[in-house]
Amino acid sequence: MLTQPRTPEVRTGGGEVGWWLSLLYLSLYFVPWFWLRPTATQVVIATFGLAVFLPLYHRARTASETALVAYACATLILSFVLILSGGNWTVITAFAATMAGRLRPARRAAGVLVVFGIATSAVGLGAEQHFYYWALGVFLSVMVGFATLSRAMLEDKNRALVNAQEEVRLIAAMAERERIGRDLHDLLGGTLTLMALKAELAAKLSVRDSLAARREMREVAAAAREALAEVRTAVAGMTDMTLTREIESARSALSAAGIACVTEVDLKDVDQGAGAVLAMTLREAVTNVIRHSGAETCQISVHRTSSIVQLTVMDDGDGRALRPSGGIAGAQSRLAAAGGGLSLTGSFDGTRFVAYLPVSALP
Repeated sequence: MLTQPRTPEVRTGGGEVGWWLSLLYLSLYFVPWFWLRPTATQVVIATFGLAVFLPLYHRARTASETALVAYACATLILSFVLILSGGNWTVITAFAATMAGRLRPARRAAGVLVVFGIATSAVGLGAEQHFYYWALGVFLSVMVGFATLSRAMLEDKNRALVNAQEEVRLIAAMAERERIGRDLHDLLGGTLTLMALKAELAAKLSVRDSLAARREMREVAAAAREALAEVRTAVAGMTDMTLTREIESARSALSAAGIACVTEVDLKDVDQGAGAVLAMTLREAVTNVIRHSGAETCQISVHRTSSIVQLTVMDDGDGRALRPSGGIAGAQSRLAAAGGGLSLTGSFDGTRFVAYLPVSALP
């Protein structure tokens, strides 16, 4: 199966702008200073702490998995140190939770967030901070951390969806190339065989019957034009082969090869979709009869029952000379895609192709 390259080691968070806009939350760090004037030492500690925090925050934006854990833990420890500054230290704790929320897998991030919450509670109690002060910080940190985790999980799902869509597109392109290759093989195989036979016949007739030779060459030219049209329709994906026309082409090709053709066909209840699939199969079967069997007679029959439409091609040549080919594999794939199948048996007294399509699978 095709897969797209993944880059799980790089985190982009909520985007460049959103990442830096979140720094506005730092303004809450200074709120306690409005009613409790900081000392000079506290200002120095706060300045030092924020000077350390900003590079950590910047590096965490594109950090690898291992580094992100280190940055989150360092930021959490830094928030504990900033208790000494008298500022709202749980603001820095919330940033540590944001970093932790971007870890992978999700259960790892959730586990780290829980540990961060417990550690923050323990430090708040140990530092004899007011309950409402640190409890609110823990609550907000956990909420921010899990919100970041949810957003990151959504981004992962969107990324996986984009990758899946690209994979489907590539698979569809490969399937289309295989279809075109298979159709070109099946379409041109029989036509080129007919052209080769008629060209050889024209060369033999040119000495004793120039009119007949010219007639055969006109038929070669007509077959070439038909092959060109079939190539165009195959590439466009709009092959309009009909079983009636293919049976006539089979008669002509078998006759040119000196093989008598006997048909027993009932096409009144065979719809266009089934006819196109069976026509391609008939062309491959007749091409194999002409190339490999050495037969004198070929029988073609088409019948529809209440449950299936069946095409049978039999010859009286040497079925042991038959060799599996890409064309046969293509016919089997085409029939299988329509819910049908193909059986092929060969023995010393002939070859038997039997292709069928279930009526329930027909459009």
